[in-house]
Amino acid sequence: MQTVPPAASLAPPVVVPPHGTIRIEAETGALIGARRSSAGGGFSGNGYVTGFEANGARVSLPLRATAGLYTVRIGYRSPFGDKGYDMVVNGAKHSGVFPRTGNAFAVCAAGAVELRSGANDLSIEKGWGYYDIDYIELSPATSARGPRKPPRAPVDPRATPAARALLGMLIDRYGAGTLSGQYDAADGAYIRQSSGKTPAIFGADFMEYSPSRVEHGAKPGGTTESILKTVRDSGQILTLSWHWNAPKDLLDRMIVDKNGKSVDARWYKGFYTNATTFDVQRALADRSGADYKLLLRDIDAIAAQLKTVARADVPVLWRPLHEAEGGWFWWGAKGPEAFKQLWKVLFERIVHVHGLHNLLWVFTAGTNPAWYPGDAVVDIVGIDSYPKDLSDPLASDWAALQRRFDGKKLVAVTEFGGVPDIAKMRRYGDRWSYFVTWSGRAKTARPADLSRLYNAPGVINLDGLHRR
Repeated sequence: MQTVPPAASLAPPVVVPPHGTIRIEAETGALIGARRSSAGGGFSGNGYVTGFEANGARVSLPLRATAGLYTVRIGYRSPFGDKGYDMVVNGAKHSGVFPRTGNAFAVCAAGAVELRSGANDLSIEKGWGYYDIDYIELSPATSARGPRKPPRAPVDPRATPAARALLGMLIDRYGAGTLSGQYDAADGAYIRQSSGKTPAIFGADFMEYSPSRVEHGAKPGGTTESILKTVRDSGQILTLSWHWNAPKDLLDRMIVDKNGKSVDARWYKGFYTNATTFDVQRALADRSGADYKLLLRDIDAIAAQLKTVARADVPVLWRPLHEAEGGWFWWGAKGPEAFKQLWKVLFERIVHVHGLHNLLWVFTAGTNPAWYPGDAVVDIVGIDSYPKDLSDPLASDWAALQRRFDGKKLVAVTEFGGVPDIAKMRRYGDRWSYFVTWSGRAKTARPADLSRLYNAPGVINLDGLHRR
């Protein structure tokens, strides 16, 4: 990454009044890689900044402020689709996504940032690039109230007492604390060794039970029983995912992508869009066709494993079809309408055909409302986040989800690429129901950092589940 120019070459600092909003026009900032433009119309000031294309492209906007938390609004344009951006404030990186605007400028609520007393450095860095920046507004944040609690009734009216109790417990603690979680038993052991704490939630995946993986030699036998033993012995809450290998049409070979890079698309990567030609939209369009029957076959195979869990009366935070909005998994490759149809097929088959009522249905995507399957088939809404800066409080994501789901659904971080800083998130007003760190990510953290993060105020570990 290119370095910031010396202070003398930056734009003069803007002073933020103690009790007011300030708008900083992007074209007044110092540029690296990007460029100023006044082409077209619809912008404020004398122009805007464009050209966020090369790695390291950025606009820097130094300012002076009184210390505190500030909400951020960004005037922008994103003609070519949703585009990720990075906002860096005093070295702390906050990642977000600009929704597509077409050729018009719009405003993005970008969450909150902490400013220190005196000089501050704020910049917008490329991220995905291919957007324009018009201005940035900062307003002193008002005291954040806690999230409103959603209804206590699960979407499955026949939910088991254990599933109802789990939802009720999460609702009771919503806003007061965030439950910790971790995929993979080995990672959990490392956390216990490093911090003295056991995560409240244990995560596992039914990937190997996908029939197309079994056909290629996967041997998942005993996985379900091992998962059950872990949560029985520990007393942890169980969350389950399913990296669903496409039912057929796996490429099963190395391929070369559009950038000339060699990509592994062998059978064990069959949940990725680039590793299969299976067309979910076409399969759903013909409910009597062979491809649709393969979808049902696969769902039935997973239902058999869920029945084993149900017989043990273990409630599950059930998180299928995750990250569809990204398009990198085949179940999201054909857009939101096909995805929502598949979600409802899965819900109907699991709940009403197989009679599985121990599940709380967790929907994980981004913040685009077009992908939401509907209140009637979702208990909990989550995001999966892998920020470049693991201390990122995810303030823009929290704000976006609260605007839609406050008082309607619990909101959680269902995957995180490390261990989040819950204490920092709470300073920002973020009150996630729970987080679950993805496999292998906790082991990259130093023991001292794990101890600090897991023992922080606001984190509810296993030993805190039964304390009120």
